[in-house]
Amino acid sequence: MKRARFRALAATYSRLRPYLAPVRSELALAIVCSLGAVAMVIIRPWPIKILFDYALLPDERVKWVFPFAMLKGYGAMGIAAICSAAVIATSALWGAFNYLERYLVASAGQAVTFSIRRRLFGRLQRLSLRYHRQRHIGDLLLRATSDVNMMRDMFVDASLVILSQGLVLVAMIVVMFALDWQLSLGAIAVLPILSLSVVQTSSDLRGAVRKQRARESRVASRVGEMLQGVPVIQAFGREPYEDARFRSLNRRNLDAGLRVVRLEASLERNSELLLAVGTGAVLWLGTSRVLSGVLTPGDLLVFTAYVAGMYRPLRRIARLTGRVSKAQACAERVFSVLESEDRVRVHRDAEPLDQPAGRIRLRDVALSYGPGNRALDGVSLTIKPGRTVAVVGPNGAGKSSLCALIARLYDPTEGTITLDGRKLHHIRLDSLRAAVAMVFQQPMLFSGTIAENIAFAAPDADARCIEGAARAAGAHSFIAALPDGYDTTVGERGDTLSGGERQKISIARALLNDPTILLLDEPTASLDPDSQIAVNQALAGASKGRTTLRVSHRLSEIRGADRIVVLIEGRIAQIGKHRQLIAEAGWYRDAWHKQLAETASAAVASTGASGALGPPASTKSGERQGPSR
Repeated sequence: MKRARFRALAATYSRLRPYLAPVRSELALAIVCSLGAVAMVIIRPWPIKILFDYALLPDERVKWVFPFAMLKGYGAMGIAAICSAAVIATSALWGAFNYLERYLVASAGQAVTFSIRRRLFGRLQRLSLRYHRQRHIGDLLLRATSDVNMMRDMFVDASLVILSQGLVLVAMIVVMFALDWQLSLGAIAVLPILSLSVVQTSSDLRGAVRKQRARESRVASRVGEMLQGVPVIQAFGREPYEDARFRSLNRRNLDAGLRVVRLEASLERNSELLLAVGTGAVLWLGTSRVLSGVLTPGDLLVFTAYVAGMYRPLRRIARLTGRVSKAQACAERVFSVLESEDRVRVHRDAEPLDQPAGRIRLRDVALSYGPGNRALDGVSLTIKPGRTVAVVGPNGAGKSSLCALIARLYDPTEGTITLDGRKLHHIRLDSLRAAVAMVFQQPMLFSGTIAENIAFAAPDADARCIEGAARAAGAHSFIAALPDGYDTTVGERGDTLSGGERQKISIARALLNDPTILLLDEPTASLDPDSQIAVNQALAGASKGRTTLRVSHRLSEIRGADRIVVLIEGRIAQIGKHRQLIAEAGWYRDAWHKQLAETASAAVASTGASGALGPPASTKSGERQGPSR
């Protein structure tokens, strides 16, 4: 069991080695300073011994030995002055060495933290959406912040402290045995028991920390979910319910945290008790040996100082062992993300796209999000360059998944997807993403200006290009009317703008790079009728000359598409133009007539509510116009 724990710790250190390489010089210098500090700790009691044995004892009891014989002619006060100066010099040197060691260790630790967090952030961006669908945001945030900081405690701070304190311990034991081996045996008799206590408690502590961090992740996730859902919680008056849910979750987190505290406290209590036993034994045996003439009072003073000095690093090592156990549990969580291979892979011989035409072909494509969760199954489809293909179907049919596959947000579980005859994973990812632009159902804006949000896909774009993209998306007029125009700052997620305005900015962002392929994933689903009309007009212009795949629930918006694909339960159930599909029995015709009826009912209800505003619209007029919602 101990061997397995040691192997796990060694493996964790091995995983960290690449991050330590850039700070080797700082760590090496820190070790040198640590050795200097150890030397000062070893020297520190000796001036006091000289004072006691050569200045305070009668001359007949003094045994002058080199180099103390050099002090013989200075007298008691002269020796006291020299010893005082030596104490001050030793403490000053120890302070200098200790300061440099701490600074170098902190500097190296911050550099390692920076490197790990940067790589973790990069990995989180590149992991597939499948990975993120299976994780809570709060858990990932905790790994990228608190867990990384705890890793620094383990691998930089604690490691060098344990090394330096271990050197102090070894040096003191050597000097103690040189002074009196029998007394030294009494002093170190408690070490085996202390070691067993530390090893056992550390193992329990590591398991407790794993559980605590998992529960802290759930708490963080719950808080994040609450902050996102504040409008819904307040609208339905569910504050007491959410309070109760959080109280239960927080209580379990508190219990896990208290177990960690109890284990840490028990480790320190056991260490203090065992070290007190050792100190008492040394004082009793040492006094008897001084009285018998084997040792001088100065020898006992040095020995007692070394015992206290030996136990001090033991206490620090015992405490740090608990921190190392906590940090190792955190390191396992961080490295599980860094070593995850659930990401979109690119073939080693991948090449960039050169003037893509935009011909997309899917052959027997299937996509699974997990066991029993198959989103697409056996989909085969060809989209010709410059054509618009609409994808419709009931909820959960796999429509959005189809868009995500073409943008390589996922890779298919089975089958192949090609662009201009080349498999997608043989195309460099940055080149593919430059040729493909996607507009999502929920427009996502970032904190910053409108210009920065439009230029998100091309940060080097100038003001002329940004304005051109905004005009193409039908967004220029409302942006120009804002007090600061394109320099207007939007709030988090763009909440200071309306839904239609956010979506137009999203379309402008998609058009800025002049993509060959445009993927529209229900871009008007959450918009009001006026915004729908404006956004659809912008999309009609944006789709011209581009290969376009549009997902929609509103069949009136896509009836002009070159082809319409009906997906049901992940399979293609129908395919054709609008006139063909409403002429044959199937899901499309049923949905079309249902939406016509809903549109007519809404028109009648609206006219009836307005009273004398005018006669009700006829059903035939509604049928000619098609469903508008």
